Amino acid sequence: MATQKKEATAPSIGSYLSEPLTVGEPDVSGPLAVFPIFGVDATQRFVSFAQGRDVGAVTIKEIASASVRDLTVANAGDVPVLLYEGEEVLGGQQNRSFDDSLLVAPGTVITVPVSCVEAGRWDHSSHGVAYAASPHSSYPEMRRTKYEEKERRRAAGLRATPDQSEVWGLIDAKSARLGAFSPTHAMSDIYKQRRGDLQRLTEAVRLHDGQLGTLVAVAGRFCVLDFAARADVFATLHAPLVAGYALDALEALGREAEPARIESARGFVSLVCGAGMTERDSAGLGRDVTFAEDGIAGSALVNEDELVQMTAFPQNGSGGAGEAAVRSEGSRIRRPSMRRPRE
Repeated sequence: MATQKKEATAPSIGSYLSEPLTVGEPDVSGPLAVFPIFGVDATQRFVSFAQGRDVGAVTIKEIASASVRDLTVANAGDVPVLLYEGEEVLGGQQNRSFDDSLLVAPGTVITVPVSCVEAGRWDHSSHGVAYAASPHSSYPEMRRTKYEEKERRRAAGLRATPDQSEVWGLIDAKSARLGAFSPTHAMSDIYKQRRGDLQRLTEAVRLHDGQLGTLVAVAGRFCVLDFAARADVFATLHAPLVAGYALDALEALGREAEPARIESARGFVSLVCGAGMTERDSAGLGRDVTFAEDGIAGSALVNEDELVQMTAFPQNGSGGAGEAAVRSEGSRIRRPSMRRPRE
């Protein structure tokens, strides 16, 4: 019997897009610049965790053995549910964030990998209590670090998971730099204690009609690109993601820097869409994708020959590598190929 092929190389991220992505003028607030990304909605239907939970279709709980690194997700609805990388869920025995983006099929229960973002709580009385959606996601610094650690472990032939101790260390360091104290070392408490500052930074960052994603710069340096292929789904992710962007931007207040240019933003998106990628089986629907090329790296999820979700970072954690790559490409930025015809 032939062995099933687990991994394959696809031409580019753009091969799963029916139309090119476009970049709009940024919403700017202090050191934070958020460029909206637009495109064509995916033809397949799916909802976010928040959307599914609001109608009672999706439940997230501890697994039976109460593992720190795993949660169970039950989708009783009739459409797939997108769990977004970096998304935080609150409650249970301790708050967690998703390590990967996953598409949970209707009528299924799956175990999903998570990281603990509340080191000082393990509440046995809350075992079996369903998790709630958080008003904020993990901040880009943490998300990039988790991605890089997963890829290091994958390259070494190990399970591609972040280092839990490193995640806790990042939270403690961020808390110290921002003067936030949490008795349980909870990431969510940083957001709560800096709520006023975060609101002032985010009030100028609006959700645009038809928006599918964002490219974010802090103090003139790109830090993350986020994308979900349906505007209604991205609309529910927008505010939590923007809160995460703002948390990183708080540390750049007062720092003088040349603003990120829309030409560079468009070049960054072009490089991402033109990047060659490697596909592998997903724990949910579709295929997981990783890419690393031209100073940009990231992950994505594809299903039914369409791009469902994507996250990209400047490579090697430099914060400016992506923009440097764009400038070095200049007029040579290649146009990504569009979706391949179905066979």
